Amino acid sequence: MELRHLHVVLTVAEAGSISRAASLLKIAQAGLTAQLRRIERGFGGPLFLRRTDGVELTELGRHVVLRSRDLVERFDDLLVTARKLAAESDVTGIRLGGVAGSLTPLLVGVVRSLLPAHPQTTHLERTSDAVLDLVRAGKLDLALVTEFPQSPLRIPEQAGCRTVVTEPMLVGIAVGHRLSARNEIRLSELADEEWAVPDESYGGGRLNLHLACEAAGFTPRCAHFGVDPASASELVRSGHTVACFFPTGHDLPGVLLKPIVGNPVHRRVTVVWRRDCAAAEYVDEIHAALLRAYQERIWAHGPRTAKLAATGLTVAAS
Repeated sequence: MELRHLHVVLTVAEAGSISRAASLLKIAQAGLTAQLRRIERGFGGPLFLRRTDGVELTELGRHVVLRSRDLVERFDDLLVTARKLAAESDVTGIRLGGVAGSLTPLLVGVVRSLLPAHPQTTHLERTSDAVLDLVRAGKLDLALVTEFPQSPLRIPEQAGCRTVVTEPMLVGIAVGHRLSARNEIRLSELADEEWAVPDESYGGGRLNLHLACEAAGFTPRCAHFGVDPASASELVRSGHTVACFFPTGHDLPGVLLKPIVGNPVHRRVTVVWRRDCAAAEYVDEIHAALLRAYQERIWAHGPRTAKLAATGLTVAAS
């Protein structure tokens, strides 16, 4: 028994006669009569009583018609929803990625604004190397990564990349710190300070800070390890610790951000994309929108943050 057989039974029941049903189904009356008999044999008994003026449902026929209507309606609904889902599936999704706590939310907002018809997902990793591994494996389409000079990244061969901005690392000190009145601080002036530093594997920032301090003539006295920006700001507010931040972080009450003379530590923010992904043809628009979003974010933290950032900020051309 097939669904088309149920359609035949329902058509005959609604038409009230085999001749009218044959006309509706656009088949010969004799052919419909023969088909109906085969259907009735399949159900185990007659579905209709034949009369001179038409047909009448038997008790079995009423049961079959009632259940058939439900089945046909549900099948029709299945067709509608399946076709809708298939149409939506024709729109390729975009898999975004980046480093946790970085500028990835900017990328998410930009792609959603520029490509609203494309569903998107976001995957965060601890390091830029881990993000690039996902791009290399075909598990991410578009990502933002950060790179320090002494910790260069290996961009996948199948990916394109473009620098968005180069950010200076700023040192955070407490409001009452001995250097709080200074506009800039020499790294060597922090030789006796306790430092709060991120996890050693967290993108190379800690290694590059160590190298910069050694170039300035001292080894940093790292006392607090594996801290995120929020924890670092709490430690700095205590007055006994200094830490490094980037100008695009959240507001940090009680913490003064100071440029380091010569900007010895900085990071490059780069957008990376697979050349075969749906977003590849929109890279120019995405890059330009990222630049605008970054600049808006800088100014959202006030003129002072923008001024601090500008001391060592290099924005890529769109």
